[in-house]
Amino acid sequence: MSPADFKNSEFDIFPAIDLLDGRSVRLLRGQRESAHVVHANPVEQMREYAAAGARWVHIVNLNAAFGDSPEIHSGAAETEKLIGMLVASGGLKIQLGGGIRSAESLGRALSLGVSRVVIGTWAMTDFENVMEFVRREPERFVIGVDSLGGSIAIRGWTQTSPETTLAFAGRLKKAGVRTVLFTEVERDGMLQGAALEATAALAAESGLSVIASGGVGGIDDIRALSECSGVCGVVTGKALAAGRLSLIEALSYQRS
Repeated sequence: MSPADFKNSEFDIFPAIDLLDGRSVRLLRGQRESAHVVHANPVEQMREYAAAGARWVHIVNLNAAFGDSPEIHSGAAETEKLIGMLVASGGLKIQLGGGIRSAESLGRALSLGVSRVVIGTWAMTDFENVMEFVRREPERFVIGVDSLGGSIAIRGWTQTSPETTLAFAGRLKKAGVRTVLFTEVERDGMLQGAALEATAALAAESGLSVIASGGVGGIDDIRALSECSGVCGVVTGKALAAGRLSLIEALSYQRS
């Protein structure tokens, strides 16, 4: 199958760096107490991704996601400082998510110089205001669509909305959103395989460009996702950290 056969000719691999208290960590199902360090130097980690041939890095500010304020939480201040260092180091475009739930936190994230931001809960709780920002610069925004049992999971996956995943995706498409980051919460960090059917269905039924996230266990997941019409990329972190996936091999499926 050639790139011309795909709805989206572009497919990117987004190696992930999750930051908590200025450290590169991984969590299991989003639980703070499960955090363990996976790389001693996040700046070097990003340089390794760039050297392998990645075009993007997906960074999650876990301190912001957990509601830590940089003004009163030293770990949050360290994480924000580190993100600035990652931006300054250059080489990769940065997609930043985690805790963007207000115009103030959005401004703070964009001021760091990242290429685009991921908005999750805020898009559900304050839809129209978020869409106003999206319409101004749609290329700088990705909306997080976190699914738990077919419904939207919000507030760090601790609650669900009565709205179904597909209904919410339809609203996003009508409002002018171009790209979403789709995660089946149950699979995150479990290495049990990507949500292939659900990801493909979301792309097909919504007409959105979908970045897959969660559950990637190895190269077979990357290959399968790269063949799904409408899927424009995949975020992977745990599989890389666990040695289950070679970034160089994964990047062989990257196309533009």
